[in-house]
Amino acid sequence: MEYFDRSKKSVLEKLFKPDKSRKGDVDELGVPVINALNEKNDFYTTSSCSGRICLFYESISGKKHDSGWLFVKHNIVSLNELRVPLENLPSETVWFRCEAPIFHVACRDLESANKLLDVCRSLGFKRSGIIGNSRRKLVEIIFNDKMDVPVASKGVLLVDEKFLGFLVCKANEKLRKNLVLLKKFEKEIKKNI
Repeated sequence: MEYFDRSKKSVLEKLFKPDKSRKGDVDELGVPVINALNEKNDFYTTSSCSGRICLFYESISGKKHDSGWLFVKHNIVSLNELRVPLENLPSETVWFRCEAPIFHVACRDLESANKLLDVCRSLGFKRSGIIGNSRRKLVEIIFNDKMDVPVASKGVLLVDEKFLGFLVCKANEKLRKNLVLLKKFEKEIKKNI
């Protein structure tokens, strides 16, 4: 068994078990795309996120493990859901984020990686590309619609409730658009790869 097949087998054995991500498991809304890719002989997913809306504080130290979420949801949110997390603000800058779906896909070879990229380009995923080394070809697929807005700093909320409501509305629009694209992406994988 060659390296790619051994790696795929190892990754798929652990796929739906608790993992080391902050969330701790696979996003339910990304499962159809994950399954569509993993069913193909020349691909397997190494990490993914179906998109999310969150309140995120950045670390003062600059170290990733010192940053964190005040709120995160991989689906549509309401303004009410954000009220409690915004009551006790940290001293760090807090960002309201709508994060786009992202998938990392190991590919058997350069030809299969390019085939996957062709599908991504046909759907308008401009920020996708091949990363990796001579042993492993990895395609990073990043959807386009995202949003990052600072909403608090030094423990003080910088926006009023009306603007926060506007941000929630815009983020939900972007998330809905991305969910439609997730379904299109799944269909294109099944049809064209």
